[in-house]
Amino acid sequence: MVNIGLLGDISVGKTSILRLFVRYLNKGEIENVQGGLKCTVVKTDFSGEATVPGGNKDDSLNEKETKTIHPNRVVFREDTSGKAHTIFAPGGDRQRAVVKMGIITISRIATQIIAVFSLDRELERQFEFFNDVRFFPDKIYVCINKIDLLEGDRNKKLEELRAKITTFFSKRKIAINEFFDTCGETVENFEEVQKFNNRVAEMILEITTTH
Repeated sequence: MVNIGLLGDISVGKTSILRLFVRYLNKGEIENVQGGLKCTVVKTDFSGEATVPGGNKDDSLNEKETKTIHPNRVVFREDTSGKAHTIFAPGGDRQRAVVKMGIITISRIATQIIAVFSLDRELERQFEFFNDVRFFPDKIYVCINKIDLLEGDRNKKLEELRAKITTFFSKRKIAINEFFDTCGETVENFEEVQKFNNRVAEMILEITTTH
């Protein structure tokens, strides 16, 4: 059994990644990705989601924002081997005591950590989140999410991002097993959305089935 912890700053897409993976399982699409195999959802728990007032200036729109207060969780089972695995996704608002407790708990109990970064903001701000996480294994995985937002020479920019992330963690003597580039949501007008959606499923399968 593998316990995966998805850790990252506020709104980097941890819950979206978790929900997308559940969709792959429920629709049987998990068997069609690279390294795919038949799996079944055992339990999902998204009760950690809380709705807070949105930041839209037009109150008439009454838009809401969702934050993760308590860690969300998905348990799934490999049908052939019978092995069950759990994925945890705590919130990123470490200023809230209850959220920070969830982050600490997951960082301790997870056997594999995926550090999630989003391409909608500077890396430096996201590094601050990880500076507050004391309990880390000496090897982790990294997910660079929202790949649809990367413009220009994607390969060159990804190399630069990976180098910065590698340097950051190496200062804490943490090695990176592998990088995964993902798009953990449905995005219109992005031709490669399916490819990078698939990477979410491939990432979780690879980590769970190789440990």
